[in-house]
Amino acid sequence: MLPEQQDILWTFLTLAYTGFAFFAFGNVVKHCRDREDVNTKLWGGIFGVLAIISFIETVQMFDLTQQEQITFFFKYQILTVFVILLSWGIFFKSQKIEDQSPPLIRAFFFWTTVSVLLAGYTNWLPQQRSDPPPKNVAVDLDMTMEEFVEMGRVIVFGAEQVAGSKSIGKGQCPLCHTFDPGDNIGRCPNLFGVQERAETRIKEDRYLNSPFAIGEADPATGVVKGKPDQVEAGYMRDGDTGTLTGEDYLRESLMCPSCYVVEGFGKDGDTKSPMPVISKPPISLSKVELNAVIAWLQSKDTPGEFANVTVPLPSADDAAPAEAAPAEGGGDDRVFVTGTESIDQMINTLGCPLCHTIPGVEGAAGMLGPILHEKTNALNRIKDPSYKGKATNAKEYVRESILNPGAYVVFNEEAGEPYPDGLMPTTFSQMLSVEALDKLVDFISETEAPPEG
Repeated sequence: MLPEQQDILWTFLTLAYTGFAFFAFGNVVKHCRDREDVNTKLWGGIFGVLAIISFIETVQMFDLTQQEQITFFFKYQILTVFVILLSWGIFFKSQKIEDQSPPLIRAFFFWTTVSVLLAGYTNWLPQQRSDPPPKNVAVDLDMTMEEFVEMGRVIVFGAEQVAGSKSIGKGQCPLCHTFDPGDNIGRCPNLFGVQERAETRIKEDRYLNSPFAIGEADPATGVVKGKPDQVEAGYMRDGDTGTLTGEDYLRESLMCPSCYVVEGFGKDGDTKSPMPVISKPPISLSKVELNAVIAWLQSKDTPGEFANVTVPLPSADDAAPAEAAPAEGGGDDRVFVTGTESIDQMINTLGCPLCHTIPGVEGAAGMLGPILHEKTNALNRIKDPSYKGKATNAKEYVRESILNPGAYVVFNEEAGEPYPDGLMPTTFSQMLSVEALDKLVDFISETEAPPEG
C-alpha cells in the first residue's frame, strides 16, 4: 500500500466506535428524561464528552497511515470504548434498571472483541509479495519541481510500502538515517534540518580541515573536497561552480561520504564514513536521481514549498537512455531478483555491500554489518548459547539470517556490543525468487576469510 493510505479495516472500526458512542449518549439521555430522580446534566455530560472524544479520535485516525492507525487505536481509541462500556454499565447498575439495558451493549462488546482480534491477527501475518523487475523509463522534461522532489522521495523511501515493513527505496537511506525531529537511531545522523546545516557547515573549521583539507582528493573516491568545479563531469551541477554552496555539500556527502564525517558517526576517529558512495555500485544513482534526492532533502522540511531547492529540473541532456530514472510520481521501483543474474549482480542489486564485507564480491566492503565469513562463522553462531534460531547447519543459518535477521544478532567484537537489531531489512522474502534465494544461500554459506599471509 502507498505510505499515504489508511487501512480500511481500522477506518471502519473507528467509524463504528464513533457511531456507538453517540448511540450510548442518546440512550442515556432518553433514560434520564424518563426518570425525574436521575441527574441528566451529570450523566448526559459524561456521555456527551465521551462521544465528542470518540469523534475527535475518528477525525485524527483519517490523517494517519496504517501503522500509525494501529498504534493510535490500541493506545487511545480502545481505551475510550472501554470507558464508554464501563460508564454505561455503571449507569444502568446505579439506576437499578439492568434489565432495561439494550442487547446492543453485549452484542457490541462481543463484536468489538472479535473484530480487534481479527484485525490484530491479519496485521500480524507476514506480508508476502512477488513483483516483476523494476522498469526504467525516460526522464520527463515537462515535470514540475513538485514532481521532481517526489522522484527524490521515492528514491529514498520507495513507491510502495508493505504493511509492517520498513519503507526503503533504491537509495537505501532509511537503513541508517532518520528524517524527523527527535527520531535518532544512532547509526547515522538525523537528516532533519540538513538543508540549513549544509549552508552553515561549509563555513566551519572542522569541514575546512577534517579529515583532510579543502582541495585535497579523497583516496577512496578521487573526489576533490570542496571543489564543485572538479566533480565528475556526469554529476557536476549546472551554473557557476566557482563558489561552494550547500547544494555542493549535499552532493559531496553522497559522492564522497568520507570527505566530511559528522562527529560521532565515523570510524578511525571520525575520519572514515561507513556510508557507501551513492553514485557507485551497488546503488549507482544517476545524475538525475542524485539531483532529485538533493532536491527532496532541500525541501522536505517545508512540504509544498520549493524556495530552498537550488537543483535545476532535468534538461534535454539528462534525458539520454543512460540517465534513465523513475517515472513521474515515482513509478514502480521495487527490486526483484529472479536468480538468472550472476552472484555479483544479485548481491549488488539487493544492496548487501552497503553493510557487509563479502569475500569474492568486488566492491563489497561495507562496515555497518558483520563480515560474511559464513563457512566458519555460521557453525560457531549456531553453538552460541544465546542463539535462539532453528538452523542446524551453515545453509540453514544463512537462509534464516536472510529471511528472519532478528533470529540472531551478531556480536560486534570491535565495538564491544551486538550489531543494532533491525538494521538488516526484513523484506528479502519479497525481493527474491526461490531460485535466487537458493543461489544466494549456496554462495554465502561458502564464504570464508582469505588465507593469512
